[in-house]
Amino acid sequence: MENQLVVRYREEDPEKPDRWEVTQPIRFHTLIGEVEIPAGYVTDFASVPVWLWGIFPPIGRHNRASVLHDYWYDNRLGENEYGAEAARRLADVEYRIRLDQAEPKRRLRNYLMYLALRWFARRWWVE
Repeated sequence: MENQLVVRYREEDPEKPDRWEVTQPIRFHTLIGEVEIPAGYVTDFASVPVWLWGIFPPIGRHNRASVLHDYWYDNRLGENEYGAEAARRLADVEYRIRLDQAEPKRRLRNYLMYLALRWFARRWWVE
């Protein structure tokens, strides 16, 4: 069983006020094996423009999916083994699976979040 996600709000981050810090390591069983996110990792959960928060909230039941996805992108997990595009696709598919697990009655919204991720998140992978 995967352990609990515990975070603290980073009030001292003036550049981006929606930052959260993982306060204890968390493990995930993923499509590419076990992934451990260390304490101290910083996330903004779902990177959604403010004007869309009413439809696609950045924080919610999908927090675990979002922090895992952020960590996957930040560390380019699987890129050496599968290549950049395949590793990125795996990260995005993992996100969609976890969205559906967290909120199974919101499959349409989950799918739209996944599509937005596929469309807009590419630039974070290649930076």
